[in-house]
Amino acid sequence: MGRVDGKVVFVPFTAPGDRVRVEALREKKDYVEAAPRAVEEASPLRVKPFCDLFGKCGGCQYQHIPYMEQLKLKEEALKDFLQRLNPEGGFELLPVVPSAKDRDYRIRVQFKGGWSGGRNILGFYGLKTHRLVEVKECPLLHPLANEILKNLRKWMEEKRKIFVRNLDLQISPDEDVGVMRFKAEGASNLNMAEAVCKEIPKVQGAVVEGTRKTSWGDLTLSYCWPKIIEQESLRIRVGFGSFSQVNPHQNWNLRQQVVEWAELTSREKVIDLYCGSGNLTLPLGQRAMKVWGVDQDRPAVEMARENARENKLDNCAFFAASAEDGVRRVLKETDSVDVAVLDPPRAGAKKEVFNILPLLHASKILYVSCEPPTLMRDLARLQALGYHLKRIQPLDMFPQTYHIEVVAELIKNRGQGFQGAQRKNRNT
Repeated sequence: MGRVDGKVVFVPFTAPGDRVRVEALREKKDYVEAAPRAVEEASPLRVKPFCDLFGKCGGCQYQHIPYMEQLKLKEEALKDFLQRLNPEGGFELLPVVPSAKDRDYRIRVQFKGGWSGGRNILGFYGLKTHRLVEVKECPLLHPLANEILKNLRKWMEEKRKIFVRNLDLQISPDEDVGVMRFKAEGASNLNMAEAVCKEIPKVQGAVVEGTRKTSWGDLTLSYCWPKIIEQESLRIRVGFGSFSQVNPHQNWNLRQQVVEWAELTSREKVIDLYCGSGNLTLPLGQRAMKVWGVDQDRPAVEMARENARENKLDNCAFFAASAEDGVRRVLKETDSVDVAVLDPPRAGAKKEVFNILPLLHASKILYVSCEPPTLMRDLARLQALGYHLKRIQPLDMFPQTYHIEVVAELIKNRGQGFQGAQRKNRNT
């Protein structure tokens, strides 16, 4: 970020301390989006990017900055957001938890397909464009994902009648296999799912959406989760197409943080909204009296139930419903919970959730987010409901990018009744 004539200018692929010549791409009322055209004086922070596509592919933004400096930048950016929310402070912002790996970590990826030189290529869009950049190997991907990608590209060269428009790939390092979903065009795509599984090593399941939707093989992946706080390790299965975190090492830190801050002693009741296949529900269930998981993704909820049975957690119940309807269903079984956990998608929780959340009388809320702007909006809503922001733990789930994962702990203010919280929320 820099300034020209008093207006803020955002310039990607630069580093603090750079002096650069830029080209304005989009000018808004309060800011300008620009592209760097020449580095006239390089920042002492700069390092050589490890990928030849850096600056062309839009997947990474920070490869030219040392990893520990990336963490400082993310922490400062988060601090700036929080300063606007709580100018007087009153909460603790903990240091960013670094990722165990700053590359080779992604187990889930989506590629776009296109034509180049008469070939069907796979890659990522350039930053804020629909210009496709071919990717033959990505340094952020787990080696198994790159191995499957290499074999897939070779297979596509041999099957020239098939055009792949989109590809989703997810792997399980624990099982050493992957699953794929294609959007494809071409005369041969009706048998493509079967051919992919039989002809590409380590692909155990595939879905093809072309002339019609077909599938072949096993579309679920199994993961073994190390123990958290002296509890038994967990083994879960995740259905392809349901949400799962991209960084398994950092996901373990996320689960541990949520369990630690929940401070469960086997007597508490917990609700986990946006639970998916049980990523947070199951480790919470190991230490709670009762846990309810809620998610709109019905296949994920069915998988969560199966995961609870496989891990002998009979105190976990799951509802396939919206978050607000899930709260209503839980209220039919209990008049209150001790802890509410929210892990919504990037867009954050819907306003309707905050209208009904006070009915649970949770003394503590743990909010997980990967998008600081929507996090700040929802924290403001929770504060209006009578909750005090106690502390925030950022985790670097996405090294080499500007994205950050955050766990926020909020405590119910003493003396804040439901009616008062409702009035305060309506005024927010």
